[in-house]
Amino acid sequence: MPVVTYETLFLLDPNKIASDAEAAKTTLHTLIERVGGHVEVSRPWDYNHKLTYPIHKSKKGAFHIIYYTLESLKQADLEREFKLNPDLIYRHMTLHVDPKWLEIVMGVARDDHGMGFAVRGMHEEGSSSDPSALTGIPEVDGDMAGMGGPPRRGGRRFDSEKPE
Repeated sequence: MPVVTYETLFLLDPNKIASDAEAAKTTLHTLIERVGGHVEVSRPWDYNHKLTYPIHKSKKGAFHIIYYTLESLKQADLEREFKLNPDLIYRHMTLHVDPKWLEIVMGVARDDHGMGFAVRGMHEEGSSSDPSALTGIPEVDGDMAGMGGPPRRGGRRFDSEKPE
């Protein structure tokens, strides 16, 4: 089975983090190692983040990010383990790290200690003067990307002009 590197961003219960952050981190590592994974990098992302809407009656959350390697067929088992721990893990999002970016992403994850470290790592690789080089999406101009003015409905304008 191919061994793949994954990145998982967790939204954790802030009360558990406030009382014992090291125990919560150990729990996450244990879940990954139980299915045969190996934790490469683990770090807090933001431990006092105001949520847009309450989750489990909590208005704040703690983000933690972990990079790990795991056999690809065991990822479904790991996702199930994450879902079986709703008292600690509110939400999680897992991404497969593309092998061509692996060295850069892991280097930034290990060395950079500020918030938004992964984004800065990607910006360093691309051209700083051409934002479309970073995303592959052309930069949009301020005039609604050349669409010619305000939106129309049924061939008429939405503003107060009367049809003739």
